[in-house]
Formats: sequence, structure tokens, C-alpha cells
Amino acid sequence: MNRNVFVFFAVMLYVSSSYGNPGNIIEHGLLPDTLKEKIALENEIKVQDVHAFDTGTLSWNGGYVTALVFDDTVKNCFIYVANQEGLHNLFSGAPCEFAGSPQLENLRHTEYPDILYRIRLFSPTVGAMADEVVALFFSKDNKTYCTSQSLAIWYQVGNKEISPDLSDSRCRAEGAGY
Repeated sequence: MNRNVFVFFAVMLYVSSSYGNPGNIIEHGLLPDTLKEKIALENEIKVQDVHAFDTGTLSWNGGYVTALVFDDTVKNCFIYVANQEGLHNLFSGAPCEFAGSPQLENLRHTEYPDILYRIRLFSPTVGAMADEVVALFFSKDNKTYCTSQSLAIWYQVGNKEISPDLSDSRCRAEGAGY
């Protein structure tokens, strides 16, 4: 009996540690109206034209990662990160559309899971829509989520036994300086 109890607690400890610190939870949520207003102001559009993609908003420890579309004649995709440092547009594309909910991945066993958004984006080289992945990872140094094209490629076709190169990461909107 004692052996079974020990095995049970050992398994529970392993499962709980594999998901990180309980304070580092990512949850699906709604985009707060204050952030919608900031995004609308930044893009010089009406608040009612800012639409969070279904299940595309995630929150963590006071921050948000959100997938948005704006009412427009051309389909578009935007990914914003909001935290104590401010609001940053880490991805924008048109013509573009989101293909499903964001995916949380913990293959790298990090403090917070990586976030993958699958999109269909117009590729000028192909001359048609192509499937892409936008990958975000939590940067301890910057205390926020950052985007990395190398990480996206690693998730699509990379050797999972070799750590991805995150040197191309971007944690703030272009021109914000970091």
C-alpha cells in the first residue's frame, strides 16, 4: 500500500512540475475593453472595428497575448502583446487569416509554454496563400512574450533534440527599441 501511495505522489509531482509553476498559468480569456481602446487608437480605427479572434486571447500573470482582426475589405491578422511595459504589435499581415485557436506547447520545458498561432498568409514568392506558424515564447529577461521566426520553423520542421535559436526574437513593436 505504501508503495502505491509513493508512486501516486511521484507521478503527481512529475505532472505538476511539467506544467511549470502554478503562478505561471496561461488562460484563455477576453480582451479587456481598455486594451481594445488602445489598439483602436494606435491604428486610428473605431473600437467596434477591433475584433479579437475567437479563443485567440490568452492571459498570463497580468499580461495578454491576443490575436485580432480589423474590419477591412482585405482579411488581416494582428498579434499584440500587452503587459506592464505597454502594448506591442508583434505580428501583422494581409491578406491573412487565423487557422484555429492558439496552441500551447511545452516541448522546451520552459517556465511558460510557447504559443503557436497557425495562419494562412499571402506569400509573394508563391503568389498564393500559404500555411505559416507565428511562434511566441516567454523571455525571462524581458518578462514578456516575444516572437521568433526560428522558433516557428523549429516547431514546423526542426530537430526537437536541438534547442531552437531564439536570436531573431522580437519582444516589442518595431521602432520601440529594446
